[in-house]
Amino acid sequence: MQKDFERRLDDLDDWKDALLGSLAIESPERLAFRPDGKGWCALDVVQHLVLVEESVVGYARKKLQGPPQPVPALDRAKLALLVLILRSPVRFRAPAPVVIPAETFPLAELSVRWGKVREDLREILGSLPDERRRTLLFRHPIGGALDPQGTLDFVHEHAKHHDAQIRRTWRAAGCPK
Repeated sequence: MQKDFERRLDDLDDWKDALLGSLAIESPERLAFRPDGKGWCALDVVQHLVLVEESVVGYARKKLQGPPQPVPALDRAKLALLVLILRSPVRFRAPAPVVIPAETFPLAELSVRWGKVREDLREILGSLPDERRRTLLFRHPIGGALDPQGTLDFVHEHAKHHDAQIRRTWRAAGCPK
């Protein structure tokens, strides 16, 4: 695996492990708390992150079966815009229904799924031939075509965006301590 991918995945794993560790010490009531009884609880946010990475891995596997496809310059600009949106305080709905949690799962189950999909992503990037390094790996509904580095950038920025969402949820009135 290219060292830059490996380092980025290691950083993502460290962040994931820290998040899961911090959630593991919280009460079930706090993990399931929904401000005003609606929206996503912390467990839904984690499931969303897992669903997104599962979507990335599924799409990447499909794309790697076909010929390499270039990433248009316009899509590189779209990624920059997506990053700005994710870093902003603006709230928005997930652009693809497949990554919206339909039910809430226990943290232990989500942790296992996240570990598995992260290993799958690591395996895909580890076996990626050099000629695929700057070609389409994942297509985001807003960010467009992403190469492997752009995909990792998206996963990172997306995770940070939702980390802030969990903190916002827990600052809401009525959240159990």
